Amino acid sequence: MINKTNLAGFFAILLMAGCSMENSVEEGSATKPNVRYNEFMECKFGPDMSTEKLTAMISEWQKLITTESLIGAWGYSPASEENAWGESGFWELEWDSKEAAESAWADWEANEEAAAWNEKYLGVMQCDGPGRFKHDGIFPIPYETYGEANSSGYFYSEFHICKYNEGAGREDAVAFLPGFTEAVAQGDYEGTGYHYGNYFPYDVSETNPEGESADFIWANFTKSKAANDKATTAFESDVREKMFPIFSEFASCGDKPELFHGWALYDRDNKDFMPSFALDN
Repeated sequence: MINKTNLAGFFAILLMAGCSMENSVEEGSATKPNVRYNEFMECKFGPDMSTEKLTAMISEWQKLITTESLIGAWGYSPASEENAWGESGFWELEWDSKEAAESAWADWEANEEAAAWNEKYLGVMQCDGPGRFKHDGIFPIPYETYGEANSSGYFYSEFHICKYNEGAGREDAVAFLPGFTEAVAQGDYEGTGYHYGNYFPYDVSETNPEGESADFIWANFTKSKAANDKATTAFESDVREKMFPIFSEFASCGDKPELFHGWALYDRDNKDFMPSFALDN
């Protein structure tokens, strides 16, 4: 259940750590990509929500970050009325490791300064920290490969629920990624900011409000809805014929993705960054 006290739990992890534009990540090799630990919290706006107050909240939070365990943080607001999650948004946190995240959660409860900051902004947003969704995340394409990120921090995203075919598993999904990344490199993705991620949940029994569970989640990130449309066209013309038959051997994804507007909230490699919460660059 989401309640105002859960906002403290959610922002605790942000503060003590101190998604996707999945930007400040060291790249692994094509055959052995780096695996990160990613958490999502379901969030709802509170009665005091405004762009001004959200900006102030994030700005003050950034000043409180002191450690290096958190790689990045991203906020998501629904971009479709047909999302299974309805009006809910999400906060994503990307960590160096699961252990680092758990340590940050444990340390939060003893931090009085953080508690005071949290109390100040309880009416802005309500997030389910205790019910956070936990994943291993793999992001094969550096986020500015196909175009510079928006200075506002804005990006557009699609999240597809995917299921393994009988007998298939995570090793098949990971093995598919280098070939897909190479196929994208041969397509017309320039200027889209396209990059993607695979999220592998720790608990595959977790479901969305429509009762759907995921063996893994395929996420696409672009600079805007228009850039997403261009990337979709590139996929259909340059990638699908080559890669879709291979993908279909081990998995399938739902026809209707969850669509979100997103903003980068924190970048470990650019600590002075502050989003403007605009829907463009």
